Amino acid sequence: MPVKLKHLSRRLQREGPLAVVLPVLAALALAGLCLHALNARFRPVLETAAASRATNLMTQAIDTAVDSCLQENGMSYADFVTLDLDSAGKVTSITSNTAANSRFKRQVVAAVIRQLSAMDSDALGVPIGTLTRQPLLSGVGPSVRVRVDGVGDVTADYSNSFTSAGVNQTLHRVSLDITATVHLFLPGEVLPVSVSSSVCVAETVIVGETPDTYLNLDKGGG
Repeated sequence: MPVKLKHLSRRLQREGPLAVVLPVLAALALAGLCLHALNARFRPVLETAAASRATNLMTQAIDTAVDSCLQENGMSYADFVTLDLDSAGKVTSITSNTAANSRFKRQVVAAVIRQLSAMDSDALGVPIGTLTRQPLLSGVGPSVRVRVDGVGDVTADYSNSFTSAGVNQTLHRVSLDITATVHLFLPGEVLPVSVSSSVCVAETVIVGETPDTYLNLDKGGG
């Protein structure tokens, strides 16, 4: 029998099992308290840092998805909006091309979901030095792994804005307002992160008077 086991056996015979078990339980309890204290200190920093990194990556993913859909479809202002003119060239109405807008919106939502699902886990990881809240240690050390556990709702709606672009000129801008949610898997929890981003998909300068009311500019339907 090894020396350590002989020593433990003699101690059990001499002092009873509690003499050995109690120190072990005390050590486990102390370790548990230390882990709880570390978790309470580092957890808020980890959540904030992971959410911040995810927000930046999600915004980039949304921009990339919209740009790629615009290029793939060769979309221009005329594909989103129709300007009706009278014989004098004055704009009499501005109408959304609902069918084309709905189709494009569905393509963008699908592209955003693909982009978010492919987010780089390495870019989401948070270095241990950052968790210490010490400026000199920020970004230092191995990273706590964070990954996308799932993509939640992705919604998109059109919005229109009209601003003055000079004398008798109006800038009309069509934007796609996108809201997306992802669920991040952190050690011990799943953290939802939502982002809203407005991306301009078309714009033009309207020369001359524009209608007092901008007719049929809905949210793109579908």
